[in-house]
Amino acid sequence: MSVEYSKLWDILKNRNMKKIELQKAAKISGNILARLGNNEYVSMETIEKICRTLDCSADDILQFK
Repeated sequence: MSVEYSKLWDILKNRNMKKIELQKAAKISGNILARLGNNEYVSMETIEKICRTLDCSADDILQFK
């Protein structure tokens, strides 16, 4: 089973928010942003930071394939 973050990129696009803006607002590293872009594992702590920043749930930003 793998994870996909295409929903996250859709949310950013709909909010006219750039990835670098998410990085700064959620206080995540560029490395984590790159891992998200490659659909690689990130910690639940990171998911929580992103969800808190975007006021959404994990279901809204990721899906399992």
